[in-house]
Amino acid sequence: MKSPRYQPPPRKWMAWITSLLAIAVIVWQVGHHQAFSMQSIDWSQLSPDRWSLIGFAALLVPVNWGIEALKWHVLLERKRLSFEQSYREVIVGATWGFLTPNRSGDAVARVALLPAAERARGLRSFGWSAWSQAGMTLTFGALAWLWILNVPLKANGILRLQSHGGMDTLGVVPWIAFAGAIGWWSLGWANNRFGQKMMARLERRIRLPHWLAAQRADSAALTRSHLPLILMLSAARYGVFACQFVLGLMAFGFIGFPEIIGAVALVYWGNMIIPTAALAEMGIREALIVLVIQPQPEMAIPLIAGTFAIWMLNLVLPALLGAIIGTSSMNASHEH
Repeated sequence: MKSPRYQPPPRKWMAWITSLLAIAVIVWQVGHHQAFSMQSIDWSQLSPDRWSLIGFAALLVPVNWGIEALKWHVLLERKRLSFEQSYREVIVGATWGFLTPNRSGDAVARVALLPAAERARGLRSFGWSAWSQAGMTLTFGALAWLWILNVPLKANGILRLQSHGGMDTLGVVPWIAFAGAIGWWSLGWANNRFGQKMMARLERRIRLPHWLAAQRADSAALTRSHLPLILMLSAARYGVFACQFVLGLMAFGFIGFPEIIGAVALVYWGNMIIPTAALAEMGIREALIVLVIQPQPEMAIPLIAGTFAIWMLNLVLPALLGAIIGTSSMNASHEH
């Protein structure tokens, strides 16, 4: 993992380019649907029709991050420290992740809060947690691609793009997505099965940085024993934040339930594989959701507003909370 200061220059440029493209897509999509024309604009659409659904989504925010904190707690094998400490570290990590490309600062902040002797284990724990969570996003995204290209749905932007744009090759995308998901899971399995042995052999030949030092056999075995639980927790967390997204869209008037589920999965899939500059993730989400659903002109603004509302709940609010408690947590870690 690298802090934002050490991000490779090509990665930074790619992040900014894709972010600008996302903004361009939003502008084009909204203009295409005439959402800002004098005849159709209605600023009251920025307010949800059903505030209760936004309330339910807000209630799930601590559940969402609580599951992530539980994964972190389990992987660190914490028995003496309270779960509250793990939760604080995850929320502080969310702040740094919010401010850095592809949330790279999340790992840096979490590891920095740990005592020096535990930081190598902390980095590995974050890696396993991120691997399992990303695997769920890739898997459900691939399933959504396969479903949305084979089930006729009202206002399906992907099918429109395929039929009107002459892009018949979109039919191979689900299989590419499945190949990517299988490859991702396979890399984790290979690391779980052979990683420690390979690192031990490499360590005997060359001097490795401290954070790359091979795990002890008993530590690696403990990590392997926790992976089934970590996978289940990752699937549960995916279900929670996907449910929040659906609630947010329904709050702004979208009722096509099967269509929304597929669209949400595709948005999370696309948001993961596209590099984004700091704070620009919201632009990627809005661009993708408009592209996938292709709403009627009068629904373009509510669609963007609903997506933005969930982004605020799930990322901005935890980031603000993490900024508030971050200083005290950093000071506490130095006392160890």
